[in-house]
Amino acid sequence: MRNATTRAASLAIAGIAFFALSSARAQELELLVKHSSVSNGPDGVKRSTEFSERVIRTADTVWISRVLPLDAHSNHNHVKGGNEHRHLDVATSTRWITRDATGTVRMQLVPNDEKVLVTVTKPDFGNVGFDGSWVAAWSLIDPATLKRMKAGPASGDLTTYTLADKGRNLKIIWNNKMQIPALVQSFDQKSRQETVVQLVGAPASRPWEKLQALTAKDYSDYLD
Repeated sequence: MRNATTRAASLAIAGIAFFALSSARAQELELLVKHSSVSNGPDGVKRSTEFSERVIRTADTVWISRVLPLDAHSNHNHVKGGNEHRHLDVATSTRWITRDATGTVRMQLVPNDEKVLVTVTKPDFGNVGFDGSWVAAWSLIDPATLKRMKAGPASGDLTTYTLADKGRNLKIIWNNKMQIPALVQSFDQKSRQETVVQLVGAPASRPWEKLQALTAKDYSDYLD
């Protein structure tokens, strides 16, 4: 009887572990994130910006790479002050954000067409546009934002949240299952920003597993 009970307990524990693993894998996503903005300047000129990012997310990793034309860097010289000093193109560098078992968040940059891996320490997070929030990186926005917004009725996995504050309007369509937004819109009389998130599927590969040959550098190496 004891053996049967022990086997049942073992099976239950295995079942819980498998469920946890399945849940983690269900959150492994590859996304195409499209950003656009339009603003009307005081000079009467309307300016628009569009760019896209490829995002790969696992339980402990977020990989964000800018979608670039094939020849984006072929005719662009990032050398500044000779070959010994290169300018770090933060805007187009891939961002590799990880969190370990203790909750410590680490950020590294993978510049395009340069065989280096750049570690960014916490004091420099702000210099590269990262606020240090793991949950905001993992979910693309901070889910706490939704608590300040009005929730509409759910439609499947999606819930629409809205907020109007001091002439600015915010709309988020949130995917409750994937814990990511499907759409983020923010607008007022002078500007409009929109982010559209498309699910590509489960990631076919993990690019960060192929970085062993890169030369390790620190962000401070690029500061003048």
